[in-house]
Amino acid sequence: MKRLSMPIVSVLVAFAAGCGVGPHVDDFNESLVAAAVAGCACGNIGYSSEEECRAEAPPDEGEQACIEALFKNAEANYEAQLDCRTAVNNRLASCLNSKSCTDLARLGCGGEAAEDLEDCPDLPNDINQELAECRN
Repeated sequence: MKRLSMPIVSVLVAFAAGCGVGPHVDDFNESLVAAAVAGCACGNIGYSSEEECRAEAPPDEGEQACIEALFKNAEANYEAQLDCRTAVNNRLASCLNSKSCTDLARLGCGGEAAEDLEDCPDLPNDINQELAECRN
């Protein structure tokens, strides 16, 4: 039996993973969870405790599966948009985790993230809407 060369195997793996979007979506989902959990450390508005926040704030498995399906089924390639949003979420989580709960600079983390998000390539309105629906 003839072995497939590595470039061919890579192409097949990328195709099976939704044309390379798979890892980008996984990273995006992980960054959403990291940012949400980092926000919970000091209690999050609307939650009675850090534990309740950690249980309810991050996207659950169903929401993450919805996001994954959205991007894997999309006709266009949104890797750049996902990578940018992943980086923003990771910086937000890092910023929040580097501040104490009494540090007023913690409030600036969200503002910085919002500004950074504005610099990300736009997603089409229909994809943004579906993404919001996945997270609700």
